[in-house]
Amino acid sequence: MAVRYIFNSAGAYVAFISGGHLFSPSGEWRGFIQKGNEVYRSDGNFLGYLLDDDRIARRRGEPRRPPLMSPLRPLRPLTPLRPLRRLRMPRLQYPYEDGFEASGPEAGLTVGLSDLDYLEGALLMADDGTFLGLVTRNPFDENSLSNQFGSYGSRYSSTSSFNPYGQYGSPYGSHSPFNENTSTPPRFMKDGNILAYFTVNHNISPRVEPHRLLAWLGQEASAG
Repeated sequence: MAVRYIFNSAGAYVAFISGGHLFSPSGEWRGFIQKGNEVYRSDGNFLGYLLDDDRIARRRGEPRRPPLMSPLRPLRPLTPLRPLRRLRMPRLQYPYEDGFEASGPEAGLTVGLSDLDYLEGALLMADDGTFLGLVTRNPFDENSLSNQFGSYGSRYSSTSSFNPYGQYGSPYGSHSPFNENTSTPPRFMKDGNILAYFTVNHNISPRVEPHRLLAWLGQEASAG
């Protein structure tokens, strides 16, 4: 069965389409396609429009659609070979925005939570070159961002992005994801490529906001 790869505007591979359904890079069912180019989440809520350049775009201000009845969950497909990263694509013209870069509670492929599976295994690096942890849901990995007792997931570690008093987690630190004005936030790296920036600065794209990553890691409740 033919596979269509989906990318974000930065050129990162974020999903694939097979048999009229949308899957995360790891093969998790995330949505379905209607009328050729309308993309819905697996819960039936509208996500955006499938573009010819293999992006999914949302239209700001579009009235909320009533959810559709979800189809039967498809069989999990074989995970396709990971495609090569693409060059950065042109910014979408207003009022459209990239569905995999949009912020807010409805961004991404699940209600209230962006699908960040494509970040699994990525390294979080500060702009000054400091290693800030490994993106994995394994809380027992000593380098994991989800290890709340480790050097990179603890709220008390000097090398943690979640330490509100450290240079890498303070709302005033130039290398912190929580500084709304910084131009040098941490970045997610994989195979030498930048997948996204870790920041609350809305002027930087592509970005992943801290609360979304924490929710994906399963830590949002404990982050406070």
